[in-house]
Amino acid sequence: MYSNNNSSINSSSSSSSGTNKDIQRPSPTQQRLNNSNKINSNSNSNSNNKNKMSIYDDEVWGDPYSKTSTLETTMNNVAAGGSTSDLTNTSSSNNMAPSMSMSPANLFTFVNPAFSLDSLKQTALTEPYPVSRTKKAVIGSLLILTPVIIYIVAITSFGAAFNYPFFLIVAPSLLVFLPTLAMAYKKRGALPGVRAKKVVILVSFVFALFTFFVPVYLACILSPLYNMKTVQNETSEYYHPSSWLLALPIAYLHICVFIQLVSLSQCTLRGHIFRWVITYPASVFFTGVLLSVPFMFIAPLLPAVMSMILMLICLTVACTGLYYTTLTRQPNKWSVKDIMVRKTLDDEDDQLLSRRRVQRVGHSSPTDQEVVDYKQPLSIIQIADPHLGPIMSVERLEEICEHTVKLNPDLVFLTGDFFTAEVLPLNSLARALAPLKKLSGKTFACLGNHDYEEGCLEILTKALQSIGCPLLVDQCVLAETRIGKVQILGFDYRSKARQEHIQRVCDAHPPIANVPRIGLLHDPGAFKFIPADYGLMVFSGHTHGGQIGLTCFGINLTVVGLVTGSPDHSLWQQGYNYLYVHTGQGCRSLMGAMILRVGVPTEDSLLQIYFEN
Repeated sequence: MYSNNNSSINSSSSSSSGTNKDIQRPSPTQQRLNNSNKINSNSNSNSNNKNKMSIYDDEVWGDPYSKTSTLETTMNNVAAGGSTSDLTNTSSSNNMAPSMSMSPANLFTFVNPAFSLDSLKQTALTEPYPVSRTKKAVIGSLLILTPVIIYIVAITSFGAAFNYPFFLIVAPSLLVFLPTLAMAYKKRGALPGVRAKKVVILVSFVFALFTFFVPVYLACILSPLYNMKTVQNETSEYYHPSSWLLALPIAYLHICVFIQLVSLSQCTLRGHIFRWVITYPASVFFTGVLLSVPFMFIAPLLPAVMSMILMLICLTVACTGLYYTTLTRQPNKWSVKDIMVRKTLDDEDDQLLSRRRVQRVGHSSPTDQEVVDYKQPLSIIQIADPHLGPIMSVERLEEICEHTVKLNPDLVFLTGDFFTAEVLPLNSLARALAPLKKLSGKTFACLGNHDYEEGCLEILTKALQSIGCPLLVDQCVLAETRIGKVQILGFDYRSKARQEHIQRVCDAHPPIANVPRIGLLHDPGAFKFIPADYGLMVFSGHTHGGQIGLTCFGINLTVVGLVTGSPDHSLWQQGYNYLYVHTGQGCRSLMGAMILRVGVPTEDSLLQIYFEN
C-alpha cells in the first residue's frame, strides 16, 4: 500500500525481517472478512469513529493489520483548502515519508528544452489513426462490395419476402431522413466544424450505408413469420399480422439513429430523458446491426428460426456493450495494478533494445528479495478518453473525478480526448473536472486528436486552468512526489511525421540523472519511436482498449489491435521504455458514441509504479 503523506492507503512494517514491504490489496474473501470485523467493531466504537470518511464499503481500507489511517486527515486537509502534501509523519509504524511543506503551485517546475520546439506546434485537427493509401483502398473496396454481396444473397434467398422490409426502411430514409440529415449539418450545424463539407459527406454516407443493412437485418428477424399458402394451384405469400410487433420496434430504433445523428449537429449535451429514449437505443441498434453484418452473408441461407436467433443475439451483445460503455465503479471496486520499471535487462530482454520490438508484458510487483532494489510505489490514476457527450455525461465524469480525489493518488494523468461533437455549454468540461482542483499540483494533462477540433482546445485550456492542471504540449516538468523528484514529459498528438516529432521532443528534453521519467503520450502507436534506451514510463489511451474485443474474457484480442497493429491495452515494453495503454472511461465514434464497447469494459484502476533504484 502507500506509506506516504500524499496517499490515503497506508503501509505496515514487516515483522519478520524489519524491511518495509508494500501490502497488496486484500483478496475478495479477506476483504469481506475485514468488512465483517469492521461492522462488529463499529457497533462498540465511540462517536469519534462514526464520522470517518470512507473509500471501501463505507469504511477506511488501509493496512488490514493496522488500526490507523491517514485518509480522514488527508481529506479534511483538502477540504480545508490545504495541500495533501502538508501532512506530517504521525506514526512510525506506518513508515511514512517526511513531509514536503509546499503549496500545490510549487509541487512542480517547468524544465526548459535544450532547443526550441516552436516549429513542431500545430493547431489543425489530425487523423485519429495514420492509415496508408493501400489500407484506405482496401477499406473503400470492402465498403462497396460488402452491401452488394449481402443484397445479392438476401434477394436470392428471401425473394418477395424482402420487399416489405426494404420499402419500410429504405424508402423513407432516402427520401426524407437523408436530405434532412444533410441539411441539419450543412445549414443548421451549431459550429463551423460541423458544417464542414467533409463532415456532411461522412455523416450522410454512413447513415445511407447503415440504412441499406437494416432491411436485411429486419428480413432475417421476420423470416419465421413469412407464410406461403397454395389455394387452387395459386400460391400466395404474406407476412403474419403479428410481424408488426417486430417491425415497429426496429423502425423505431432506426428513427432513433436518425434523430441522434441530427442532434449531434447541434453540439449540445442532452438530458437524461433524451439519453434513455433516443441516445441509448440508437447506440445499441447501430452497434447491433454493425455486429450482424458479417453474419448477413450466411443468415439468409439458414433456416428461418436460426436466422432470427442469430440477429437477436447480435442485438443482445450490443445491449451488454451499453453496460460496458456506461460502467462506472465505486472506489472499492477499482483494480490495483503493479508495474515494475527496470533499469537493467536480462539477456533475452536485451534483444528488445536492439530490435526496437514492442511486446506485451505482464504486471508484477517486486518480490521479497527484489523490494530493496526498488523505490516505494508511486500511486497513479489515469483518466483517459472521457469523451464528454452522448454516453459520458457531466455528472458521470464528475463522479469519476470525485472517486479519484477520494483515492488521493500521488499523481493524476489526463491523457487526452475530452470531447465528442457535444461540446456545449462551454463550461461543461470545467464542471466535470472541478473535483480535481483538490489535487492541484499533482494533476497533469496532454492533448489527444479530438482536442484539436473546432473550439475544443480553448475550452480544454480554460477547464484545466480552473483546476490548476498544466497542459503539457511537448513540455516537461519536474514534479515533487513522495518518492522524490519525477520528470514528466507530455507529447503533442501527431498523425504525420510521428517519428521525427517524437525524436526531437526526446532530444530537447534529455533524461535527468537519477530521476524517474514518465511520459504522457495519447497515441500508443507512436510509442515505438521513443529511443529504446530513453528509459520512459509512458501512459497512453486513444484506442478505448480496442473498442470491440474479448478482453472481458481475459483474451487479448481486439479489433483495433488486429486492424492497426498498435498496442491496444495493458502493459507493453520496448527496451528500457514501458507503455501502459489505459482502456479509458468513455468512447467515441462518428461524432458521438454510435458504436459501443463490446467485450471491452471501461477501466477504473489505481496503478502502483515501482521504479528500480
